[in-house]
Amino acid sequence: MNPRYRDRKPASAKVTLSAGARIGEGQVVDLTVPGCRVQTAMPLERGQDLQLLVYLNELRPMRINLGVVRWVSGKTAGIEFIRMSAEDQERLRVFIGVRQPPLRLSAQWGETPMWVGY
Repeated sequence: MNPRYRDRKPASAKVTLSAGARIGEGQVVDLTVPGCRVQTAMPLERGQDLQLLVYLNELRPMRINLGVVRWVSGKTAGIEFIRMSAEDQERLRVFIGVRQPPLRLSAQWGETPMWVGY
């Protein structure tokens, strides 16, 4: 766990991970802006691109359209969120307790990039 993000929130949420044609499931252990720590049996590699569906306490999962595996230790991995909708970014901030607005940049893929500044 990297201490550089101060607002970590312990979590116990189901996550579905997909990398190309490979799909796996796991558990989110904690969340932060901009990422999470997961436990999964799905083999992951540092630098790997993923898509994630994180099932918090709501019916609709939080969708991360692009996440990158930053570190792997056994069946635990740290994933940085790169692209997700502004609505899901806000849901993440509310869940963690961070109330600052996202950075607004025009993105060619129709989403705002993940905002990480304080």
